[in-house]
Amino acid sequence: MRALTLVPALCALIAAAPPLHGQAFGATDEVRLGPGDVVRIEAMLARSGSPATPQTTTRRGDDSGDYTVDADGLALLPLLGLVRVADRPFVEVRREIERAFAEEYVGATVRVTPLVRVALLGEVRAPGLLPVDPTMTLADVVAAAGGLTPSANRRDIRLWREDETVLLAVEGELVGLRIPLRSGDRIVIGRRSWASENLPFVLGAGASVVAAVLTALIVR
Repeated sequence: MRALTLVPALCALIAAAPPLHGQAFGATDEVRLGPGDVVRIEAMLARSGSPATPQTTTRRGDDSGDYTVDADGLALLPLLGLVRVADRPFVEVRREIERAFAEEYVGATVRVTPLVRVALLGEVRAPGLLPVDPTMTLADVVAAAGGLTPSANRRDIRLWREDETVLLAVEGELVGLRIPLRSGDRIVIGRRSWASENLPFVLGAGASVVAAVLTALIVR
């Protein structure tokens, strides 16, 4: 396993992702899904009004839903059947779905969103696998897991990706840390040391001892 140094690796990782109004892992055409990831489809279908109410309304399509990529990299998608999704630029998948809806329905509006699985482990309240969409930052991912525990070490946040590890030290709020995430990434929040967690108690006890010793010396 290869460990990357803190600052150069983090700068390179962030520089590789173009600024996209706070998006976490770049434009959807850069995303590639893998087994276990999800294609989310939200379809709004036009419905013609009656003679009495001629205006056109919309309704949520029955094909709206989340469609999981299976172990072979395929997803069973509405109107298309089994489609190879894994390891393709997501923009291709999105266009294929939008084309199918445009051919089947007149005036349909379709939004197709990739959800990648990211493991959030360590000092969070509800560790586990989380579906991450392109709008989510690291702060959003941590919030989805219930937030940090009181023992969390903000200076020991590690991003594990394949055979590489990036150490992320957070001085301020997590919301300021925008890291491109990929399918299969693992984020591990470390735990503070015993000394760090118990420093107020240790200092308080030490002050009490010093006060007791000084009092005894004065009394003598």
